[in-house]
Amino acid sequence: MSDRKTFGPEPALPPPNSHAMSQAPDTESVRNQVDAEAPVLWLLGKTQSGKTSIVAEITGQARDEVGRGYRPMTRESRLYSYPVGQPVLRFLDTRGLADSVDEDAAGDLEPAREQAHLLLVVVRVDDLDIGELVHIVADTRRHSRQLPVIVAQSCLHHCYGAQDRHPQPYPFDGSDEDLRRAGIPEALGRALFAQRRMFAAIRGESPLYLPLDFTRPEQGIAPADYGAERLWDLLDQTLPKVADRLRRNPSDPQLIRTKVILPWATAAAAANAVPVPVAGGLASASMQSALVVQIAHRLGCAGDWRQLWTEFIGALGAGFFASFGGSWLAQQVLKLELGWGTAVVASWTFAVTWAIGEAALYYFGEKAAGHRPEPQVLH
Repeated sequence: MSDRKTFGPEPALPPPNSHAMSQAPDTESVRNQVDAEAPVLWLLGKTQSGKTSIVAEITGQARDEVGRGYRPMTRESRLYSYPVGQPVLRFLDTRGLADSVDEDAAGDLEPAREQAHLLLVVVRVDDLDIGELVHIVADTRRHSRQLPVIVAQSCLHHCYGAQDRHPQPYPFDGSDEDLRRAGIPEALGRALFAQRRMFAAIRGESPLYLPLDFTRPEQGIAPADYGAERLWDLLDQTLPKVADRLRRNPSDPQLIRTKVILPWATAAAAANAVPVPVAGGLASASMQSALVVQIAHRLGCAGDWRQLWTEFIGALGAGFFASFGGSWLAQQVLKLELGWGTAVVASWTFAVTWAIGEAALYYFGEKAAGHRPEPQVLH
């Protein structure tokens, strides 16, 4: 690699002879030219802060696929272009710079500042050892006063107690009121405030704050993409044309199954497996309604929680509601049989929650497409 620091390679020029001049550019040259024109989202954060999960959310790729798709640019930086053939957006990950800044690694900052259209800083909400990272952001703003900065405060569940869950609906808007929202664990509010105070002295427009928690479905923390809509709103605000072209990904049916239905079904099963009649059942029922509402919003159907849930239940019909209620009561009785009873309830709850998710996916998908859902398909 040459000594020149650039994250948008220039297309190779043909040799100066008439035959070469008459040839069309090769595929690699065209790819490089398109790649060089795609906006750059600069990712800055420590290892394991959640940068890859954010790229996976935006692109709709699996985390492992994102990891394999990066190409090295310098010793401490790598680039991920999406889509590969005709990139709409490039993700520049200056890995290591936030963990241990040395003289050589810091040299990667200059080309990153020159190329970036948006700086996305990712910090675990329980990590207050971020002084060096804040220094990089402050120094970047001295060179680029107009560069938009988003501070993603990740891993919110690290500040939860044993009984805490994500507040629903998502309450954060990035203002100081985030620290006092109803339902926010006290430890989380303190952590949000402490980190934001460290960024407060940065020059230029104040950073946009984004509390989020992207987890793997098997962790059973629903939803697994908590804060995703806020992320998309901020991308609409900072990179509107790019966000508009990428926004179709969240409505992909397979993504909804992986990122929405699976986590909610897992969480509902765990909640209803609690060997206490009624209590766990109420929690699982509330999770099932939250699942339906999230699917509706993913597919672009507007409305509040009560409106969307009532509409969906109405579409399923009174027969479903009666059957569901009867089964729910039977589950609570089964919980009295410790061991096998709770295992059966958990399995049943997972299956029913998944079925509700599939029905919601069909119903609101048809509505979003301007079609009338067929009652026989729902039943």
